[in-house]
Amino acid sequence: MKTESKDKTLSRIILVLSGIIIFYGIGTTSWGNPLADATLTGYYNYLVDGYLDFILIGYLFICLQIAGYVELKYKQDYISISIVCIFLTPISLFFIKIHD
Repeated sequence: MKTESKDKTLSRIILVLSGIIIFYGIGTTSWGNPLADATLTGYYNYLVDGYLDFILIGYLFICLQIAGYVELKYKQDYISISIVCIFLTPISLFFIKIHD
């Protein structure tokens, strides 16, 4: 078995296990919906007020993952791509051209 094949298999196993753990955690919680009658702006305000740190950490993680993908696929510089990604948006990576 090649190293690349082993890596793909291992990453799939980790992904499935992570998904199972997340679904188990969500299934065992006993909290109800605190915003049953809220509007979309109510949900937005609730998330920003209570979970802004998680939103920012998730955004940073996604940006770095996208930067790593672009580095591997298009042979770009990881540092410059991650800075562009974090400060502009993840969509900015679609507009970066390969420098030959």
